[in-house]
Amino acid sequence: MPVALRRTELALLVAVAALVVAVAFARGGTAAPGDPQLALVGRFTTPTYLTSPPGDRDRLFVVEQAGRIRIVRGGATLPTPFLDIASLVVSGGERGLLSLAFPPDYSASGRFYVYYTARNPSGEVTIAEYHVSSNADVADPASRRIMLSIAHPRSNHNGGQLQFGPDGYLYIGTGDGGGGGDPDRAGQRLDTLLGKLLRIDPRPGAGGAAYTVPAGNPFVGRAGARPEIWSYGLRNPWRFSFDRQTGDLAIGDVGQNQWEEIDFAPAASGAGRGANFGWGCWEGRHVYENNSGNPECTPLPTNHVPPVWEYSHNRGCSITGGYVVRDQTLPALAGRYVYGDYCDATLWSVRLGKPDAQDDRRLAGLDISSLTSFGEDACGRVYAVSQSGPIYRLQAAGAAAGPCPVPKPVLRCRVPRVVGLRLAKARTRIRRANCRVGRVRYKRSTRARGRVVTQSPRPGAQRARGARVNLMLSRGRR
Repeated sequence: MPVALRRTELALLVAVAALVVAVAFARGGTAAPGDPQLALVGRFTTPTYLTSPPGDRDRLFVVEQAGRIRIVRGGATLPTPFLDIASLVVSGGERGLLSLAFPPDYSASGRFYVYYTARNPSGEVTIAEYHVSSNADVADPASRRIMLSIAHPRSNHNGGQLQFGPDGYLYIGTGDGGGGGDPDRAGQRLDTLLGKLLRIDPRPGAGGAAYTVPAGNPFVGRAGARPEIWSYGLRNPWRFSFDRQTGDLAIGDVGQNQWEEIDFAPAASGAGRGANFGWGCWEGRHVYENNSGNPECTPLPTNHVPPVWEYSHNRGCSITGGYVVRDQTLPALAGRYVYGDYCDATLWSVRLGKPDAQDDRRLAGLDISSLTSFGEDACGRVYAVSQSGPIYRLQAAGAAAGPCPVPKPVLRCRVPRVVGLRLAKARTRIRRANCRVGRVRYKRSTRARGRVVTQSPRPGAQRARGARVNLMLSRGRR
């Protein structure tokens, strides 16, 4: 069952009605050369996600809901799963093994991260780290290290997405805890990790901590707020993504009874840092009247960031967020955000922007029943995942499924290390890295007066050209 749906009975009806496409290309007649089409990659058992390690041009990793990760290489699915944790996962409905993420240093560290609902404690949202074994195609199941566990009171709205952002940190999308209408009022609460986009450094922290909270997170040091929170006011952000070229954030947030929404946060304005996307005071761009009497919605929050796109349940029932296409071999969709809906077989694309997305288009002939997810490989090619089993790659009509294209070089800001430098030298180094100096603040420190104490983003992070690097300078000792 797709994890994006709110009502199991609705999922059953749609699943029964769904037809499995049995040809290599999607239906819809003959497309002109260059038009987007769907090429069959393989068939799997209730797949939920697809990804690849950074720089891995040969393999696809497919997540199956029951708790297995399969590898596709050279068009063939390897017989041995990369990871099998079915004994740890409670699966069915909106629960299961939901996502997988590889860090930027995977080729050296061998670490990767999974998002699943635990069998014990039942339904607990779990983020765990694993390591690859000496065999690059098989992980070590004994290497599990649980980083984060979140008690989840109901079976629906589990969220499910992991993504490493352009800043090198791990982002986690969590649902509001389930039920209808946000009964726990999690969306607007800052004392819970539910209904949020979280940001952590997954490497062990000081004093034996399972992870580190980045100093630049918006609620660090705020009384009563969880410091892991990056954005809030989300209902069930089943799929979100970062534009691999710009670093912009896009979230497909599943609605309640009337509206599905796409939230958009450009990297230049913080990529969602501290953003309140409105749930449970708003559903899409509309006040959610059932909660209008709640204290957090009376008066309505003034910091609400409305979605850039919404559609009603006349079209679908449960949005499946996708990716901004940067595949050089598919120019017809260049720069367009591809998305879909579990109850509407047709794929769609739109140009994201503020305050409104533009030019929403139906992708004629690109029909996928029971659409549960999109995926992106290391080359920037985009895939569509059906709960029924097949996974498709979006490619240009008439194009062969050839080798991974070599990406064109994109001039980016690669954040340099400037901690310990004086401001003038730090400015020079930042500019040479195609970045620019952002906010400069001061605090007492043991470092010499005028030296950089901390910086954000951290060194090595890749951002869009011209991204700001914020600095904290020393005022000297007390």
